[in-house]
Amino acid sequence: MKPEEQIERADRVDEVLGGRKLVYSTTNFIKFPLAEALKRIAGGGYRNVEIWGNLKHLDPRNEAEDIHEVQRLCRRLGLRVTSIHAPFTLDHSRDPHQRMEDWEALVRRSMSQAVTLGAGQLVVHPVTAGVDESEAAFREMVRRTEDSLVRLADAAGGMEIELAIENMPAHRNRRYGRDPGELYDFVRRSGRDNLGLCLDTGHVVFNNGDAVRELELYVDRIFSIHMNDNIWGMHMDLHLVPGSGSVDWESFHAALSVKTFRGLIVLELDSRGRPSSIFGEAREFVRKFFSDPAAPDVSPGTAVAGEAL
Repeated sequence: MKPEEQIERADRVDEVLGGRKLVYSTTNFIKFPLAEALKRIAGGGYRNVEIWGNLKHLDPRNEAEDIHEVQRLCRRLGLRVTSIHAPFTLDHSRDPHQRMEDWEALVRRSMSQAVTLGAGQLVVHPVTAGVDESEAAFREMVRRTEDSLVRLADAAGGMEIELAIENMPAHRNRRYGRDPGELYDFVRRSGRDNLGLCLDTGHVVFNNGDAVRELELYVDRIFSIHMNDNIWGMHMDLHLVPGSGSVDWESFHAALSVKTFRGLIVLELDSRGRPSSIFGEAREFVRKFFSDPAAPDVSPGTAVAGEAL
């Protein structure tokens, strides 16, 4: 069977949300070329995709990918690129100030990719650069990061792109971005409407937090949810299929009211060396989690780019 025939026969797993909020990340297929990852996601019944952009897939430094070929493939598959995860791995042999400049330049290049693909959102890690040797040094790193994020938000605003800052897993309480509340305070102070949060539920568990509480507290500035599971007390960034760890998904489901949350729901999962079976498990979770009649509905919005499957 040809890949196109498989795609045509696939049932739409994301119809429960009208195919608009629910997104699948290419991280599940990170060891495959991007084209293969996209074909598998479309063949599995998803129409929205977030493309990974750190070292693999759409990292601007990855010369193996042609953005226009990606654009054509997504149109053929009926995929809508909703978001891109910007790069964050940098050359640590460079001066801290140079590393920050490198990161900012990479994110700007990811913005250009987002424009080409019609993606309305860019997910960024709050990258810091320097040595945390004192309170003053730490605050200077934070200031430098926040200044950079404001500049990036202004650039993204001119392209009609949202910038979603992801909360970080960290053993150290001092790591900037560990606490979603810290990021929330910053985006509120920034005065930039296109600057918000990407709440990674597994990272919350890593830090012994409560994903439901974080959603309820900061929902007005959460642009995206990286939905994955993790296990309390392990302090490992596992990115498990939801339902495999410690998140209270029943309570999380109740908190996802259409009246309060209107952002993206992104399944960002680790393949754990078995990408096909993880993909299948994720499909089953989506069916169970979102098929309840009380689940949030989605009002008609922007039509999906490309030809519907």
